[in-house]
Amino acid sequence: MRPDDASALRRLTEQLLRTNLRVGVDGRTGRGYRYLCPSPHEYRHQWFWDSCFHAVAAAHVDAEHAVAELETLLARQREDGFIGHMHFWERRRLDAGDLWSMLQSKPALRPRSSGLIQPPVLAQAVERVAEIAGDSSLPARFLARLDRYHAWLAEQRADGDGLLAVVSPYEAGTDHSPAFDAMLGVTAHHPSPYRLQARLRLLDLRLAVRGYDNARMLRTGPFYAKDPLVNALYADALETMARMHRAQANNAAAEGYEARATQTAEAMLRKMYSPERGAFFLLEGRGEERVDCLTVAGLMPLTVQRLPADVAGEVIERCLTDAERFRLHYPLPSVAACDPAFDSRGQALSWRGPAWVNTNWLVWRGLRRHGFDDLAEQLTARTVEMVAGAGLREFYNPLTGEGLGAKSFGWSALALDMAEGTR
Repeated sequence: MRPDDASALRRLTEQLLRTNLRVGVDGRTGRGYRYLCPSPHEYRHQWFWDSCFHAVAAAHVDAEHAVAELETLLARQREDGFIGHMHFWERRRLDAGDLWSMLQSKPALRPRSSGLIQPPVLAQAVERVAEIAGDSSLPARFLARLDRYHAWLAEQRADGDGLLAVVSPYEAGTDHSPAFDAMLGVTAHHPSPYRLQARLRLLDLRLAVRGYDNARMLRTGPFYAKDPLVNALYADALETMARMHRAQANNAAAEGYEARATQTAEAMLRKMYSPERGAFFLLEGRGEERVDCLTVAGLMPLTVQRLPADVAGEVIERCLTDAERFRLHYPLPSVAACDPAFDSRGQALSWRGPAWVNTNWLVWRGLRRHGFDDLAEQLTARTVEMVAGAGLREFYNPLTGEGLGAKSFGWSALALDMAEGTR
């Protein structure tokens, strides 16, 4: 990694705090808000996992903003602990994109938050921001609210096996992944963007008819899946909660989280892992049929501390270091290069081939956690080179490093954490 590249990442991250910053006062509650929108050109609202990633990146240049970002995200937490995947803070004329986004909400003239979840990375963000800021007291400020959030996930989305279910591709965060095609009624490896988007909008409508009522969506909703990315991050979140509680001498709470993390990790191994292919796979429908589509989500259990060492090694050897799967010039593609659905440029339909910095960051954390420091440094070098060369884009061509999708895209600044974290 060249020193100039790391310096470029810092400048790009500092620029985000000018171009993507949204500050104001909520007209209905009188509460102030401060967050980085994912892109000032494409995505104006606050997204759940985007904000978690923004906080981590911003902590390297403005720790005060990082904490404010997390506080703003938690300001829309419901009393029962639920946190929606989108928050609508700004009051302005609506455009067509806003109308579709607001359709993903409980019925209201001007909804405040969506009725869907996103992958649970909030605890990890709190812990990482505290580490970067050197403030060991910070997690205690969030623990009670984080407890309520994880209690909601456990009570409302996990069944007896400890795995979370999602009711829409938007909840998995990998919106157009080919792993969801069959559940959406899509049969082509490279579907028309209009056809796939129409299927997703139809799903939005069907969930809206159910009022985004969690029990109804799980019981009768048209989409039901257990995703390896969501569940790996859930297990990682539970482990993180255990560490933060133990640091506060809350040993009973820590043991409870550890037990739940073990249950989720064991269920992933039992139900999602394929020893023959060395990866984890999506479970489709209430019958939990494995979907034979190798995506970057199948590598995410590397983030889990409880993943057995031999399984971690197998995933790395069979997938991460295989040039026919994920070891492209600018890793990691969102779909294995050998999969028929792989499209390296995939601009109209995301998560069907291009590389994303957030998944690189997650795998990087997993590599370091399991002691594969050399591979972590290699992944960092390629990611930093890619982002420094093309700027903060939504995603990147894994063959050429070309920046694709939205510009000034916030979570791509996670490359700065990768660069700083290897020093």
